[in-house]
Amino acid sequence: MLSVAVTLALLLGVFTGASNFSPRALAENAEPAVKKIVPTFTGDPRTEKGFTWYTNLDSERSDLQLVKKTGRSGKKPDFKKARTFNGTSYVSSNDSGERVHKVNAKGLKADTAYFYRVGDAKRNIWSKVGTVKTAPKKNGAFTFLELTDPQAKTEDEGKLAADTFNKASATVKHYDFMTVTGDIVDNGVVEDQWDWLINNSRSVWGDTTVVPAAGNHESENDAFIDHFNLKPATINQDTTTGAYYSFNYSNTHFVVLNTNEDSEQYRDFTPDQVKWMAADIKKAKANGAKWTVVLMHKGPYTTSNHATDSDIIGQNGVRNQIAPLIGKLGVDLVIQGHDHIYARTLPINKRNEATHPTTITEWLNGEKIDYAVKPNGAIYYIPATAGPKVYKKNTDPVLGDAFYSKFARAEENHALKYGLDPSDPTRPVRGAIQNFSSVTIDKNKLSVVVYEIDRIKGTDPYIIDQFGIIK
Repeated sequence: MLSVAVTLALLLGVFTGASNFSPRALAENAEPAVKKIVPTFTGDPRTEKGFTWYTNLDSERSDLQLVKKTGRSGKKPDFKKARTFNGTSYVSSNDSGERVHKVNAKGLKADTAYFYRVGDAKRNIWSKVGTVKTAPKKNGAFTFLELTDPQAKTEDEGKLAADTFNKASATVKHYDFMTVTGDIVDNGVVEDQWDWLINNSRSVWGDTTVVPAAGNHESENDAFIDHFNLKPATINQDTTTGAYYSFNYSNTHFVVLNTNEDSEQYRDFTPDQVKWMAADIKKAKANGAKWTVVLMHKGPYTTSNHATDSDIIGQNGVRNQIAPLIGKLGVDLVIQGHDHIYARTLPINKRNEATHPTTITEWLNGEKIDYAVKPNGAIYYIPATAGPKVYKKNTDPVLGDAFYSKFARAEENHALKYGLDPSDPTRPVRGAIQNFSSVTIDKNKLSVVVYEIDRIKGTDPYIIDQFGIIK
């Protein structure tokens, strides 16, 4: 086992060593005039797209140009023929020296790739050219990339987390959008932390459509909603702590929850949000949605520190109040964050019981994958962390064998083999292990592939788990 000192030295060498900073790399990492560009689903994913970006205060215009990506346009789009959209701007809630820009593009063509740039047409200040794609008009197979909890608290850790996004994108390659289930930064009101992550992986954040869920670390001062152009589910929704919303993509209905709300009846939720979720999923199913996927930060079924938090295990907590409703509503997959460890459950039904469906074994990526056939209940999983902070497995007796019997995977954190964090010996060493996953949904099959990055061994991302559902 490597010592903690050696481990930290290796990690710092990877991300701060002089060999990484060639003149080209310095230019690539220079502060751009137009930065933190994030496309999102805003309205109908087939015909609409939202964009958010940041500039200094002098750039007041919010201009977006889109050009269809065709064989003739190649890599050099002609923006003289672009469709132009204008939006609004305001001073950042976090940084009085920065301006937030938001634009909605409507009337786009389904299943179409576009080149885009954003900026200030009057001042001729533009971002680098990015690409986005609208959702298909007809149902078909699609893949999305999932990462959670990058949560970097230093610039070096921000670069490490950004590198996880870069490696995830390079590994999965052909994905249609990216989900991020919270704690995108360590402190949501520290604007530098957003720069460290998004600007160092801007070819990922800017060249896909991002589906974010609010984490507890960006729960104040509009820190979440400032960075993402979203369409909240209800008109009068308070977005100070985050936002909840939903959308359809192909044959799947996605529900993104905000676990930063709170009430006497529901910890981490308000009655309005819970009522909306139930009505929204029922409506989607009535309209023909084949699959239902829920994204949430504070999940009911994880295996580390937060598994015994009062807002999870209390009588009005997420496990006792929200999980049974998810089972009752016929949700297929719940993707969580918050707990910085990898785990997944068996299907959990409306009585919070684990069920044992028939399984079919197939081969995917040269490895076996077990598919649960028409399971009674939702499968919950947490893809560990895309960033530096990791947790140990929770051994509190209050959980016990009955709780862990509900899990198909619930091992110790893989980072623990490299020792403990010297600043917090209750946790494994920071930065050694990161994870991400891909989810592919076809007509009757859902497949999840979970990857790991070992910074100490320095290997390419490798698969640690695969599972799926057939119905």
